[in-house]
Amino acid sequence: MPGSPHHIDIEFIEIGEHARPNSLRLNLQQKIDAAIHFDAVLLCYGLCGTATAGLTARTVPLVMPRSHDCCGILLGSRKRFEEIFRPMPSTPFASIGFAASGDYYFSDGELTHGDAYAKLVEQYGEDNARYVWETMHPKLDGRLQPIYFIHTVPAPETVAECRVRAETENREFRELDGNLRLLRMLVSGDWPDDEFLTIAPGETVRQAGDWNEIVRAERTH
Repeated sequence: MPGSPHHIDIEFIEIGEHARPNSLRLNLQQKIDAAIHFDAVLLCYGLCGTATAGLTARTVPLVMPRSHDCCGILLGSRKRFEEIFRPMPSTPFASIGFAASGDYYFSDGELTHGDAYAKLVEQYGEDNARYVWETMHPKLDGRLQPIYFIHTVPAPETVAECRVRAETENREFRELDGNLRLLRMLVSGDWPDDEFLTIAPGETVRQAGDWNEIVRAERTH
């Protein structure tokens, strides 16, 4: 933010909303609708479980990175995200933001909570809970995917905690260097079409369903 030439007001939304895309979409749309005295609304979200699909620009443009989710944004490039995660795009990941903002150690939906399995059993019963758990923890070549930690700022204690969490699930723990270039570009007003989508007033965000465009703007009728 200090490097941006623009005045920017920041709105934070509770990180657990990632587990509830429909709720997150409604929350974001309310923020968008209220932002009437600005030049643009900048979304620090990718497609994010289709949470941003359906968002409509009202009186000012919306701008968002072309990214499948926060993981690609923290890596600084959708191409780097594809290189690492194409075999299993739903691979869970962590960062200082996820791990230090409540009990969200891995971006893995509502199952980021430590007592998640017990809650599933209580809600659905043992057999159904096991099915839901296995669905939310897909395997690659017969093994649970590794868990990645994306470094953005030094956080040795948080990394150690996440490593222990991964070990308790018998997952491999891997570390990646993050890159904040997309966030810096976003707040600086540097929005090339190949990396950002600009949604004009009256247009709506739609899912493109590919690895390059990812999201597109569609005129609302």
